Amino acid sequence: MRNEQPSQPLSPENNQSPPESSLEPAPPPAAEEEATKKPRPKQPPAMRAGLAVVAGRTAGAISRRLHLGGGTSIVGVVAQRVYPDIIEHLATELEHGSIMVTGTNGKTTTSSFIAAILRDDGLRVWRNREGSNLVGGVASSLVIRAQPNGHLRRAGQAISILEVDEAALPQVVHSIPPRVVVFTNLFRDQLDRYGEVDSVVTKWKEAIAQLPDTTILVLNADDPAIAQLGDSFAGRILYYGIEDLSLNDETTGPETERHQVIDTRACSNCGSEYEYTMHFYSHMGHYRCANCGKQRPTPDVRVTHVQTDTFDRIRIQLVSDEEQREVIVPLPGLYNIYNALAAATVSMALGIDWEPIISGIEQSKPVFGRGERIQADGKTMRLLLAKNPTGFNEVLRTLFADGLPRHLLFVLNDNIADGQDISWIWDVDFERALGQTETLVVSGTRALDLALRLKYAGIDENNMSIIPAVRLRADKNISTAQQKRLKKKRGREVQPDESTERVYGLKNALDSALQQTPAGETLFVVPTYTGLLEVHRELEQRGFTPHYWEGRDA
Repeated sequence: MRNEQPSQPLSPENNQSPPESSLEPAPPPAAEEEATKKPRPKQPPAMRAGLAVVAGRTAGAISRRLHLGGGTSIVGVVAQRVYPDIIEHLATELEHGSIMVTGTNGKTTTSSFIAAILRDDGLRVWRNREGSNLVGGVASSLVIRAQPNGHLRRAGQAISILEVDEAALPQVVHSIPPRVVVFTNLFRDQLDRYGEVDSVVTKWKEAIAQLPDTTILVLNADDPAIAQLGDSFAGRILYYGIEDLSLNDETTGPETERHQVIDTRACSNCGSEYEYTMHFYSHMGHYRCANCGKQRPTPDVRVTHVQTDTFDRIRIQLVSDEEQREVIVPLPGLYNIYNALAAATVSMALGIDWEPIISGIEQSKPVFGRGERIQADGKTMRLLLAKNPTGFNEVLRTLFADGLPRHLLFVLNDNIADGQDISWIWDVDFERALGQTETLVVSGTRALDLALRLKYAGIDENNMSIIPAVRLRADKNISTAQQKRLKKKRGREVQPDESTERVYGLKNALDSALQQTPAGETLFVVPTYTGLLEVHRELEQRGFTPHYWEGRDA
């Protein structure tokens, strides 16, 4: 592999005090005694880092012991409390630097593709898949791989791939100067947390302004909100995009575009509306501003032909520097073609040859909730996360592309991590599902809202099983016996002294959906983010799949 960046050694702190001047007057008696005391030396960075590592990993172990989760994110949170600079301290020891992946959709799958390619090229790869993609999760990914002496294990002979939340990017790049940053796409998502897409662009521009010119930007040329990020960057930029004319849906007509969500319409230079010569979905395509002439950048890496063999086998022609290779993407949907294309572009930015790129993509497995396949009681479950209108639209388009009716379980939650404003479901093209459902179960904390939206889409409510998930908290104002009777009435008996919030109904919804799915067939589960966590937790408890945090570095 080429372009490797050696790690930079840590500089020891200079703890020596300046010599006192002989011309200074003698201190008064009270101060003389104080002056004879030796100053307390500062703790060396490695010692502080070691304490932070021990504290963080201990907190994680206690969390797992008490069954409070995977004990992963808390590792970084506690370590940062002990030593706020723990991220910077450990990141400098990574021999091959860090790759950061951010964007609205596709971060996890793109990171997985990149990891598979780099491993096939012979590198040791570390990822933050154990924790979150916020700052605490990034810290966890390093602390988990550190030793009590405050240094990374195996002298940091690895490259890290960090999936980074859109809003957290400025803070993360301030702590870790990345070798490559890839931006996948930008869509409206969790308005109560992120605001409109312009707010996210502003944060990303702040992050890019902090980057050294040695960093490489990898940008999606087909997304005008992403492509504009390269306008003021002085370093190297690689663009990627799709150029297969058969994917153009510009001629499909207004009826099929009634729920097409266009989140970026205006030119970033002059504010005029973009015109499209090719349109793939949402605002993704080939665009140009007729007023000022700003247009889609020419991709350095591009897909020229796409052929779908089966639901999760897509054959693409990948071109770079006029060299063309066929690659099989083992995941469904146009969005996963973009994810594979982004991963290939990152790899080429690092100077990796074609062979690891092809083998890494083709041998990749679906990651947590992104097309993941789980066997349950003689049936196959496919988990397809959908957390915003564009993502849900593309999942529906993928599900019904071949015209086969599907067994479906939709889970809509409105927890903090999902976004509490669920009005976006009215921008989803649920009309696609009309006449395409063999069985349909609707659950989640906002199941009734989703059922109403499906009814307006034309789906008969008698053809849905609606099983809401109800939040239930222990109430200190009623007796333990009353709490127990209430919990039993709502479908599941728990211990009388249980005081944490629990969610009821999802277990019954999963049972119902599996019972309605014949043996040997597939149940497609389409949840929002916390719905995915709840479904996965239930499947873990039934022994159908391991805990999602139990993956290890290869």
